[in-house]
Amino acid sequence: MKHKFSGETCIYCGKAASESSDHVVGRKFFLVERRDNLPQAPACKRCNNRKSQLENYLMIVLPFGAKNADAADILRKLVLPRLENKANAKLFRKLQDGYARSGGTSIPFEPKPMEELFEMIAKALAWRHFGVRLAEGYSATASLFSNEGEAFFEHMLSSGKNRVSGDLGEGTFSFEGAQAPQYPELTVWRFHIYGGVDFGGDPEVYGPSSLAIAVTGRLEMIQNLRYSSFLKNLKNGNAPKVGRNDPCPCGSGEKHKKCHGSVAKTQDRADAIRSGQARAGSMKPIVATTYQPIAAHGYSPAQLEEMTRLR
Repeated sequence: MKHKFSGETCIYCGKAASESSDHVVGRKFFLVERRDNLPQAPACKRCNNRKSQLENYLMIVLPFGAKNADAADILRKLVLPRLENKANAKLFRKLQDGYARSGGTSIPFEPKPMEELFEMIAKALAWRHFGVRLAEGYSATASLFSNEGEAFFEHMLSSGKNRVSGDLGEGTFSFEGAQAPQYPELTVWRFHIYGGVDFGGDPEVYGPSSLAIAVTGRLEMIQNLRYSSFLKNLKNGNAPKVGRNDPCPCGSGEKHKKCHGSVAKTQDRADAIRSGQARAGSMKPIVATTYQPIAAHGYSPAQLEEMTRLR
């Protein structure tokens, strides 16, 4: 079937032929009346399906922490039907149980789906706004940071050659991005979903964190960032140990012992981390395992019946 991107290459994997016009930020994040003129990008079937899986999880989980003006309506009109779907029953029970165990102070959250989705969104936005297609040897990564790093990322954004911003769906999803002066593939993005959900659960970071950052650039840089994130997850008990013959967590496809597990790579990575920390100051990546429910819209995973009455 022909579509507006027929004949193009998938913007996400950069390899397969485009088979559909994918909304960069899924339409179902937004109320029906907010879905006009959402940006689109070429996508292959495999990447489109994977992105839909990531979006489905986040569309159900995150709205309980939403701060945007449409938060209550999104919960009633969009989240409730998903919670009533039997396919999501296990996830719903997990949200209810985690909320109850916390005494109503937090909701359990798995960060990997959001990080992977934001990587895909960064690739699509770099193409749409800067005309950059990430070829072989380039990729993207995303992570959450403590709010103390806001000034550092603001400096990165302001020093870019080109800078863009956008607000989709009246605050449902907003972004800022900048492109490096000399390296067009190097872009930095700051995302706010549902007005900026406050994440927590990292024992090394005090207070909520809502700073979601994505970066596109050279594959080696991206792999180093991914491996650093893996080490932090490992330290906090949120990642399994990796053996010498297991695939490297950086995503290179090589064995750990021949990649970031090698002595040479370990030293190079340590030097890069020390250098980066010196430049970044208070920038702290976090491993979020929970987020804060927002009392303003009056709903939690424990209030399904009330949400049903008011839908």
